[in-house]
Amino acid sequence: MTKLLKRYLLFAAFFLLTGCEMTSFNSTPYKIALDPSWESLNLPGREIALRAFSVELIEEIGKIEKMNISVYDKSWNDLIPGLQHKDYNGILSKMEPYIFYEKTYDFSEAYLSIGPALVMPSKATAHSLEALKGKEIAVIKGSQGAIILEKYPDILQRNYESISKALNDVVAGVVNGAIIDTLNAHAYCNNLYQGQLVIALSPLNQEGLRLITLHGQAPHLIKAFDRGLATLKKNGTYMRLTQKWNLQN
Repeated sequence: MTKLLKRYLLFAAFFLLTGCEMTSFNSTPYKIALDPSWESLNLPGREIALRAFSVELIEEIGKIEKMNISVYDKSWNDLIPGLQHKDYNGILSKMEPYIFYEKTYDFSEAYLSIGPALVMPSKATAHSLEALKGKEIAVIKGSQGAIILEKYPDILQRNYESISKALNDVVAGVVNGAIIDTLNAHAYCNNLYQGQLVIALSPLNQEGLRLITLHGQAPHLIKAFDRGLATLKKNGTYMRLTQKWNLQN
């Protein structure tokens, strides 16, 4: 057997093996679960849109990555236990990738920002929270807004029980602005308060929805998800989906 023939056979065997591995990976059925009520989020009336966006996004990622991915609805109480029992490969959740989770879970990049946003009158301008010195800003009790403003003692806080009341007072000039979650900020500014209020700063932290798997159990899934998400953002599909479901991000 000549050296050239041996080399050819080695290359052929290599591509055959790697091709089989790739086919096996792409044909592996992956199950992802989500809570359709998004119980941990404040989304009155917008749960259906967020679920539809999440499912369609995963479908698009599956097409790009040539992966078999299915999405299942699970109750909030069953979501984490089902992942731990390996009933599915991953979940969609707002759980943050804190250091103390690194040996338990793997996290994807955030596929949708849900952190706080600063809403102000449409004619107002603010390029930073530091520029709001001496201003009075509305925050919702128990929200991230109050925690964020603790770092800015020169900004006056006014607590509100509801987002609608806070935004009404922004329009009326009672307060200079309001910090509410990004998803509700887009919904209110694009509909009820269109032309009156705008999002001046967003997001104010790294809070977001992510794909989460058990640590070390599905590294290919996390990598493929991040890779597919980046492709969708680059080719414009991500923007189209956020606009379709009124979740501009």
